Amino acid sequence: MHRSRLIELLAKKKAGSISLKEQFELSKWLQGNDDDKDLAAQIDELFALEYGPEHTDEEQRSKEKSWDRVMKSMHSESGDEPFLPKKRQNFTWRRIIPLAAASIVLLCVVGAGGWYWHSAREEARAAQNIVGTEKGSRSKLTLPDGSRVWLNGDSKISYGASFGKNNRELTLTGEAYFDVAGDPNHPMIIRTAAVTIRVLGTAFNVRAYPGEKTTATTLVKGKVQVSVNNKKELSYMLAPDEKLIIKNDSGLPEGTNEKRSKKESTEEITKIKIVKTDAIPAEAQWIQNKLVFTDQPLHEVANILSSWYGVSVIVQGGGDMKTRHYTGIFENQSIQSVMESLKVAGGFSYSMKNDTILIAP
Repeated sequence: MHRSRLIELLAKKKAGSISLKEQFELSKWLQGNDDDKDLAAQIDELFALEYGPEHTDEEQRSKEKSWDRVMKSMHSESGDEPFLPKKRQNFTWRRIIPLAAASIVLLCVVGAGGWYWHSAREEARAAQNIVGTEKGSRSKLTLPDGSRVWLNGDSKISYGASFGKNNRELTLTGEAYFDVAGDPNHPMIIRTAAVTIRVLGTAFNVRAYPGEKTTATTLVKGKVQVSVNNKKELSYMLAPDEKLIIKNDSGLPEGTNEKRSKKESTEEITKIKIVKTDAIPAEAQWIQNKLVFTDQPLHEVANILSSWYGVSVIVQGGGDMKTRHYTGIFENQSIQSVMESLKVAGGFSYSMKNDTILIAP
């Protein structure tokens, strides 16, 4: 096998992009060439150190020893001593040329391996699966690990090609209900703009629309840990029938808003016990096609109506009207029917034009 071909195959193997045919070619060659087999094993060790996590002093010394072992192995064929610049020696071209060639080969293997490895990581990062819904629509899907997800209107989740294999991480924008398959070795990690949720096997609802003031996590069964992004000290464990409400700017990076003390931050986070009148709390009954308001101000009701019916609901008027609270359950009713009910309860007027609803005193 030509040296350049060996370098290419070793690099592809380290990157995880080697084909079955190429793997067979490499294995067959190494089985019949012990020197190259030893070299490949030593490069494996070196590559792990070179592209692994940050090195401790001990790991750095191990890395240097690995370099020495590989260099000695690469020069063992010539019978010459490897280059060790600890004392003055009279070098000849006979010594220098094999050393230079061996060094180039080694650098090519590690360098090409790094290139393939980083390329593979970038490709994996780019290969995102994205599932979304439009305003006024809802969807249900099953993830590769068997977990079930319901997506409310104007929502999306994204996850990598390795989801369910090496990890179970995904990103959510909007609202989703999760029924997570149990896997103790791979907790599911759900990232939103404000919080990160860690779960094993459980069912819960997350509402995290970017245009709303809060992110809410409601636990139905099991257990979840909710951490405020960029504030590691703010982490909360939820029990069934508990709801955590976080102001969206609480989880943004420092410097996005004025800095707050820990006391001020916790005042923007509310943990409550919910009262269920059904097997599923009101916050998650949308998966049963029920539109539910539970003591919510009109501006929140407007946001829910917008995503549910795919319209734009604009609230005009003073603060008293906007902060008036509403409670109700609607099932399979038109937007006109819902607006008439809210009008009677709230004492306001409204007008509809195309896909826009204006609410006024």
